[in-house]
Amino acid sequence: MRKFEINKVPKSSEPTKEQIARHKDFGRLRGDYETLTKRGKRPIYQDPKLWMLMFIIGLVIFLMFYEGK
Repeated sequence: MRKFEINKVPKSSEPTKEQIARHKDFGRLRGDYETLTKRGKRPIYQDPKLWMLMFIIGLVIFLMFYEGK
């Protein structure tokens, strides 16, 4: 069994001066937030992987109906 130690010294929940200074730049903070929450989406016709996937699916469907005749 593992031995655990209990920390009896409480940690302060206040942020340090470095953390406060880092978040004072609201322009950068907002830019980081926008980067994390809103990803840039490329249109289907500009995404080569998605274009190939759609082409292969279409080709398979075409061959399935073509073989039926």
